[in-house]
Amino acid sequence: MGRVNISLANGQLGGTIQTNDGIAGIVMTGVSESGGYTAGVPILVTSMADVVVAGITTGNNPFAIKQLQEFYNQAGTGAQLYVMLMPPTVTVAQMASISAPASAKTLLDFAGGKIKVLGLLSDDAAIVTAGGTVTLLNGMNQDVQTAVTNIEVMAQAYFQAQTPFRAVIGGSSYQGVPSSLPDETDGTTSNRTAILIGDTDITYTSKSACVGLLLGTISSIPVHRKISRVRTGPLKIPAAYVSDTTVEEAGSSLSLIAQKGFITFKTYPNVSGYFFSGDPMCTATTDDYSMLARGRVMDKVHILAYTTFVQEVDDEMPVNTDGTLDAGFCKWLEQQIVNQVNNTMTANKEISSISCFIDPVQNILSTNQLNVVLKIVPVGYATNFEITLGFNNPAQ
Repeated sequence: MGRVNISLANGQLGGTIQTNDGIAGIVMTGVSESGGYTAGVPILVTSMADVVVAGITTGNNPFAIKQLQEFYNQAGTGAQLYVMLMPPTVTVAQMASISAPASAKTLLDFAGGKIKVLGLLSDDAAIVTAGGTVTLLNGMNQDVQTAVTNIEVMAQAYFQAQTPFRAVIGGSSYQGVPSSLPDETDGTTSNRTAILIGDTDITYTSKSACVGLLLGTISSIPVHRKISRVRTGPLKIPAAYVSDTTVEEAGSSLSLIAQKGFITFKTYPNVSGYFFSGDPMCTATTDDYSMLARGRVMDKVHILAYTTFVQEVDDEMPVNTDGTLDAGFCKWLEQQIVNQVNNTMTANKEISSISCFIDPVQNILSTNQLNVVLKIVPVGYATNFEITLGFNNPAQ
């Protein structure tokens, strides 16, 4: 008996890879709750309702609740946030140390590479209450600078493991004197880490930083967008402080803080609300990754490139009689990553363009190594405007 058999082909449309760009994580000071959350245990939440279910309460963890509430005020319910509270015996430097017995590494491993931006923040007042010491250096908690060094080591390790992330550290115990701050743009090379100075409230603990708010902002915008973009709208906060001074009282000191490579607040005449001043990382402005947005863009391309090319590991590749690669095959393979990035990023205006080059004149028979060159043209940012304004007489 004759018949017609039909089977469905799959994998023909070149579907885009999903990278979950806005997923954040936060490690901060907190305590265990009786019958509820246990400090040092990583969890995933998607709303303040999940926080309640996890057993983190305002009564025992007001510092953490404030950060989490501000995250969801900015990011909205449904945003994924990995959370881990650390007891006040743990400093922010220890949170950032890959070799510490309890650190952010626990949360990163729990998330399985999903965290794209990690926030670290200590409650310095709670540390002192618990019998610890907060030593000031360069106008803030000296552990913040140590944390920058430590988290860079951790970030490099995860970069090599193909799970890159960027970090933001709360500049706690800032004393309100910008001239005492170190210049993070001079001699530093921590281009995966930023320091935030400024908070939204001084009720729970003085001289902290609104890391939750910053992470919520990051989670609500695409990778190429700066957290300081005015068109996005003001931050969803009623007040802003640096140290124990309101932003309005701080005045020009905000510019000095920003010029030294820190993220802080900014206001604009005749524009209501508060904005972040920029997204600088702890590195020179000549560094290609001196802005958080540029780093996030490259991390996304990194993940797309790895996910695309890992499919070719140990696959057969056609070669010519002299051992070099077939040029047609090289062009085909180049197009695989170009198509993937174009469909995922260029189409969404996250980058301007991408190019890929695989030199056919490489002897893969001898090396078993394929060299690929990817080049990204990022989007530009209109940060400074110089406007010439004057009268015009059409009759002249």
